[in-house]
Amino acid sequence: MKYTQFLKENQEFHRSFFLTSRIFFTNDKRWYVAMQVIQAVNGWLFGGPVLILLFGIHVYFTIYTGVVQRKLGTGIRLSLRGTGTEKKGMSSFGTLTTTLAATLGTGNIIGVSTAVSLGGPGAVFWCWLTGVLGMATTYAETTLCCTYRETQGREPVGGMMYVLKNALGKKKLASFYSFFICFSAYFAGCTTQSNAISETCRGIWELPKWLVGIIVALTVGLVILQGVKWIEKASMMIVPAMALLFVAGCLFYLVLHIGYFPAAIWQIVTSAFSPRCAAAGGLGYTVGAAVRYGVARGLFTNEAGLGTSGIAAACGEEKISPEEQGLISMTATFWDTVVLCAVTGIVVVIYQAKHAIAKSGMASGLLVKEAFAELPLGGTEIIGVATVAFAVATLIGWSLFGKVAAEFLGGKQLTRTYQYIYVIMIFAGAVMPLGFVWEITDFVNLFLLVPSVYTLLCCRKILRKK
Repeated sequence: MKYTQFLKENQEFHRSFFLTSRIFFTNDKRWYVAMQVIQAVNGWLFGGPVLILLFGIHVYFTIYTGVVQRKLGTGIRLSLRGTGTEKKGMSSFGTLTTTLAATLGTGNIIGVSTAVSLGGPGAVFWCWLTGVLGMATTYAETTLCCTYRETQGREPVGGMMYVLKNALGKKKLASFYSFFICFSAYFAGCTTQSNAISETCRGIWELPKWLVGIIVALTVGLVILQGVKWIEKASMMIVPAMALLFVAGCLFYLVLHIGYFPAAIWQIVTSAFSPRCAAAGGLGYTVGAAVRYGVARGLFTNEAGLGTSGIAAACGEEKISPEEQGLISMTATFWDTVVLCAVTGIVVVIYQAKHAIAKSGMASGLLVKEAFAELPLGGTEIIGVATVAFAVATLIGWSLFGKVAAEFLGGKQLTRTYQYIYVIMIFAGAVMPLGFVWEITDFVNLFLLVPSVYTLLCCRKILRKK
C-alpha cells in the first residue's frame, strides 16, 4: 500500500500521528516525573527480586537441560540451513536473523555503553554471564513455543501465549502476556530504537529528530505492513551485513589499542566483585550497580526468559523439530550477548581507561561513538550506520512479535490497528527523552518475565521428555 493513499484513507491515523507528536514535544516535565517514579521501582526490583529470578531460572535450565550450551556447534550448523524461499513458514536462517533483528539493537551499542557508565566495567561481566546462562532458557522457551504452535491460514504461529493456552489452559494469563507483548513492542522494540536512530542522525549528520522520526516511521511501516515474508527478507539483508561491519570495527579498535586489552579484561572481572573501580575519572561503582545494570542490559539485549524468541521460531518451517529450532534460537543469544555485547563492552572499558580524566563527564550513550571516532577510515560513519541499521532491524523484528500477540488477542482487525499504532510510536520514540525510554523498557520487561518463567517451570517436564 502506498503511503499517500494510506494517509488519505486513514484520517484517524493521520490525526493521531500529529497529536502524538505535539504531546511528546511539549510535556518534558511530565516525562521527568514519570521517569523518577519508574527509576525508583526499577532500582528496587533489579536490585534483588529480578536478579534472583532471572539468574535462578537461567542456572536451573542450564542444569535441567544437561548444559544444552554444549550443543552450540550443532545449533550454528542448523541455523545455516534454508534461504528464506520456503512457501510455508520462515527458513532456519530466516528465524535466526529475525530473532537477531529483534535483539541486535541499541542494547548492543548504546545499552552496553550505558551499563558500563552507570555500573562500571563489572557490568560487562554480568551482561556476558547473563548471555551464557540465558542460552539454556532460550532453548527451553523456544522448544515449548514450537511444540504448541498453531497454523493460521498457511502460516505457522506460536509463542508463550499459545503455550499458556494449549498446554496449561490459562487463556486469561495468555491474554495478559499478549497484551504486554504489544506494550513491550511499543517501548522495548520500538521507542528505544527510534530514539537511538534520531540521536545518532542528529549527532553525526545534524538531522532534526522529528524529520528522522517521520522518515523511519514511514520506511519501517512500509515493510511491516507487507507481512511476515517481507520482515524475514529485510532481516536477512540487514542483520548479517551490519553485524559483520560492527564486529570488524570493534576488532580494529582492539587491535589499535592492544596494549590496553589485558588491563581491560582484568578490570572487567575484578570490578564485577569489588566495591569500587577506578574507571571514568575515578568514580566509584558498587557491585550492586554492576549487577543491576549488567543483568538489566543483558536481559534487554538477548531477551532470554521473556519468551519473545519463541515467537519468531514458531513462525519457522514446521518440518524443523521443536528441539532443533530451540538450538537455532539458542545461537541468537550467543551471537547477541556472548559475542557482540562482550566485544562492545571491552571497547567501552578501554576507551574509558584511555580518557579517564578528559571524558569522565561524557554522556553514557556516546562512549561507543567516540571510541569509533578514533578509528581511521570513517569510524564515526561506521558506528552511525551500524546503530541505525541495527535499530531499524529491531523495529522490524519486534513488529512481528507484537503482530502475533495482537492477532492472538483480537484477530486480523486488531493486528492492523496494532501496526498503525506501532508506526506512530516509532515517531514518538524519536522525540522522547532517552532516560525515560530506557527506564520504562526495563519496567515493561518485568510483565513479560514473570508469566514466561511461570510457563517454563510448569512445562519443564515436557522438556525432560524431549
